[in-house]
Amino acid sequence: MVITKDKLQNILNDMPDKIDVEEIFDRIILSAKIEQALRESNQGLGQDWNEFKTEWLKEGL
Repeated sequence: MVITKDKLQNILNDMPDKIDVEEIFDRIILSAKIEQALRESNQGLGQDWNEFKTEWLKEGL
C-alpha cells in the first residue's frame, strides 16, 4: 500500500495532540485501503454493488 505525504499530513492534522500510536497506524492503513479500493473501482476491478449486497445479505453479516 502506498500513501502520499499530503494524505498522511491530513490524517495527522485531524487527530488530537495526544493519540495512541496504534490508532495512528490503523487510520493510515484504513486510508490507504480506501484509496486502493477507489483506484480498483475506477479501473472496473471491484465487485458489482448489487452482487455484493445480495451476497452480504445471504451471509447475514
